Amino acid sequence: MTADAIPFWNMGRRKATRIRELAYSYDGLTAFTPFWALAAIFSIAGDTYGLIGYKGAIYMTLGWAIVLFSLLLFLYPRRTWLLLALAGVSVALYAVRLPVASNNKTITTVMDGAMLLSAALLYLKSGRGPIDRVALYDQVRVVARALLAIMYFYGIFHKINTDFLDPTVSCAVGLYVPLARPFGLEDNLFGRYLAIYSTFIIEGIAILSLYWKRYFAVGFILALLFHYIIPISAYSWYMDFSSLVFALYVLSIPKPASQMLYGISLNVANRLRESYGRIGTLFPGLALTLVTVAIVMLLTLVFPERSFDMVVHSVWILVWAVAGGAALVVLTYVALENLPCENTAAPRAPAWVYVVPGLFFLSCLSPYVGLKTESSINMFSNLHTEGGQTNHLLFSKPPYIFNYQNETVKVVDSSEQFWVRQSQAGNYHVLHDLKKWLHWKPDAWVTYEQDGTTVTRATAASLADEMPNLFERKLLIFKLVDFSRPKVCTH
Repeated sequence: MTADAIPFWNMGRRKATRIRELAYSYDGLTAFTPFWALAAIFSIAGDTYGLIGYKGAIYMTLGWAIVLFSLLLFLYPRRTWLLLALAGVSVALYAVRLPVASNNKTITTVMDGAMLLSAALLYLKSGRGPIDRVALYDQVRVVARALLAIMYFYGIFHKINTDFLDPTVSCAVGLYVPLARPFGLEDNLFGRYLAIYSTFIIEGIAILSLYWKRYFAVGFILALLFHYIIPISAYSWYMDFSSLVFALYVLSIPKPASQMLYGISLNVANRLRESYGRIGTLFPGLALTLVTVAIVMLLTLVFPERSFDMVVHSVWILVWAVAGGAALVVLTYVALENLPCENTAAPRAPAWVYVVPGLFFLSCLSPYVGLKTESSINMFSNLHTEGGQTNHLLFSKPPYIFNYQNETVKVVDSSEQFWVRQSQAGNYHVLHDLKKWLHWKPDAWVTYEQDGTTVTRATAASLADEMPNLFERKLLIFKLVDFSRPKVCTH
């Protein structure tokens, strides 16, 4: 058997040499684009109702455009315009969705915006000629690394609160329990505390390793394992978040590791194309999807009580288990083969590259200054900052600059019964969100209590002078407010 006929995962050092030879035409963006396309598919797959038209024709069109451009990127990963088209429609869909609570969609939009901005500036710099892919790669990889660092920083900072550290309610325990239940360890106190404090340790190591190029593999592998496991807990739709992190890491790793990844990808793609033509690069993904759909349909027949949403979730967890597992193995192999990694000097990035993540960093401070509590990297953190109170250990009181979070109300009655149900469950609302809903539904009314005063049957008309403007409606979004202690994990 020749070296060319031996699968790359069985080759060891000799195959690594072959991969390096294949990487002679190395293109960092080409190594990255399949991962970005996969992350886009996992993200839009979680929005089934949007794809089938329940959220409007524009929404559905943009959603299917994301699917189309993602699939085309698997077929033509070197075509810059396809990557930028995917970025463009993703940003457009985010704008249609506003206000958006999802942290991973916000991070994705920041990354897509950085790619579009970089490409536009390079296009103008070249005299409106072809975009320099090497320069584009060098610029956006700085943003990707910074976004990961910011994500991990706030992943630690927001969790420094009394309730995340409480093993009875911590969100870390919420993820730990379904993973530990098959082993009968879900109530193990040591395991619960280990889940809490290992979160800080893993995210701290991840930050350091992002900028410690020689031994980047230490944090890289830990982070990949962590993000691979959490979607399998089925606690929430985590596949989009984890696939996003995988893609950002592919863009952030040192160039020697990226070059080896490119060589592996080229080797696999060439074999598929030789056997089945260019369309063959899609066959593994299509086969995996068909198999998982068949498995889940069989399970649905056996357990007919499962809801449609649960069936969809189960399909994509299985897809992630295989696709994410394959990515984990390959990326781990690449990292270990480059440990220690030679520290190659990167070209100096233009100043604007640092402005984009800098603005994102500031936006994530919003819970403490009285602005939005959603989409600020405080997911699953148990953080409370509303009503002038906080459970954060570094503040005795939130340092509000804005007053939105001070205006918390208790719904007494409403034409919108979901508000009443939320109130009966012990939740309060930020008044801004009620006003926003009333703006969207001018026939609705709500009776609420605020600071001991009852406002009866308030409507968009009766609150006309206080209604939020377009900017506030689109950019500010708040979680339900829970004043009970300990504060249970929500999202």
